[in-house]
Amino acid sequence: MKYAKKAVQVLISIILMIFILFPVLWLLLSSVKLPLDLFSNPPKIWPSEWTIKYYIQLLKEKSFTAAMLNSFIVSGFTTAISLSIGSLGAYAFARFQFPRKNAFFLTVLASQMLPHMALLIPLFMIMRITGLLYTHQGLILTYISFSLPYVVWMFRAFIISIPYEIEEAAKLDGCTRLQIIRKIVLPLSMGGLVTTGIFVFMGAWNEFLFASAMTNMNIKTLSVRMAEFIGEDRVAYEIMFPAGIVGSLPVLLLVLFFQKFIVRGLTDGGVK
Repeated sequence: MKYAKKAVQVLISIILMIFILFPVLWLLLSSVKLPLDLFSNPPKIWPSEWTIKYYIQLLKEKSFTAAMLNSFIVSGFTTAISLSIGSLGAYAFARFQFPRKNAFFLTVLASQMLPHMALLIPLFMIMRITGLLYTHQGLILTYISFSLPYVVWMFRAFIISIPYEIEEAAKLDGCTRLQIIRKIVLPLSMGGLVTTGIFVFMGAWNEFLFASAMTNMNIKTLSVRMAEFIGEDRVAYEIMFPAGIVGSLPVLLLVLFFQKFIVRGLTDGGVK
């Protein structure tokens, strides 16, 4: 009975793994197929002939490499600024006592409940009036407005999990509030900081709605450039599949590199 139960668990795990990884495997195999294999009926999972010429063609396109650079700039600055400001806000909500603190915190969370489509036109008008439309700064500010509440909400849980007695001991040693945050809170909650930062980076990297409305040819992001492979007469699948792989690599490498911090951060955030 014991071995049968374990066998069922292993079987279910394998089925779930195949179900989750099959789209990724299909994307990877399709990126090295010729168009004849892509449109074959019945579909061919394994390519009859391997090719990387579409990867080479994609990376030679200046518009695609420029879009990747724009995505790195926007996502990187969004993550850095959101973590810098959001960590201070999270500390204030976690440690300070002030009137209507819970109401203010709920207001911060409520801003995440508004649908992005409803805010698209107001934000577009604000950016146009301020002269930030079709600029990196305007898109970064737009992303920060959505990522800051998330950083405050998520990072607050990590700060609360740190015993306050450690901060009191630092105060007795003469540390100021900012020194406590920099030397005590941030190092002890590094797992949560990295985890939050990766989620913010992924959100900015994959965002399409605001990028499609607030960018032009000069600051087009990767998600917008990939959507342009869908034309009026045909969909360039042979280019879209390699673009999907190339566009996924930065986030995949980021997650793999900080995997230890992510696991520790999720564990620390769930245990108070």
